[in-house]
Amino acid sequence: MLYLRLVNQHLSSARLLLAELSGHDNPGASLQRALEQSVLHLLNSAYLCQLRAIADNYHCPDIVTLSDIQALLAALAVNDSPAPEAAEILALSNESWLGEMLNTWRELCLPMPAQAYTESGATVSQSEISVREDSRELIVDAEKLGYWLEALDELAQRHNEMMTEY
Repeated sequence: MLYLRLVNQHLSSARLLLAELSGHDNPGASLQRALEQSVLHLLNSAYLCQLRAIADNYHCPDIVTLSDIQALLAALAVNDSPAPEAAEILALSNESWLGEMLNTWRELCLPMPAQAYTESGATVSQSEISVREDSRELIVDAEKLGYWLEALDELAQRHNEMMTEY
């Protein structure tokens, strides 16, 4: 039950950030990038919490260690619990909006190659810890993020209804 609240909290926070993004007529590139990346991180967090909500519903062990659909399927197999919710997520994670969202999040979490910093003229700080502004653009915009948000919200609601029946 706690994980369901977290799913809703992350989705609500993502909605607020998307509203903030659309509320600016012409946000600076840094602000726009920060808001888009934040929404993507919140969507990924909501996804992880949904996986954990499914695991919790089916009484799987080590819920907090679940980090992807494969880990959820392995946990369900230990309990010999077929979960249609997990099967749906597996299908969606291959070639659909969910797979695209997860791949975009993975790309965001990869470091920018050092060569790209010098070619892009990215800002480098002079502090002891080097901080570089990542000038890569996200492959998605606010509209795509909004689509993913609504799709993930519908998926979570549908799963919650299915698990209530269980």
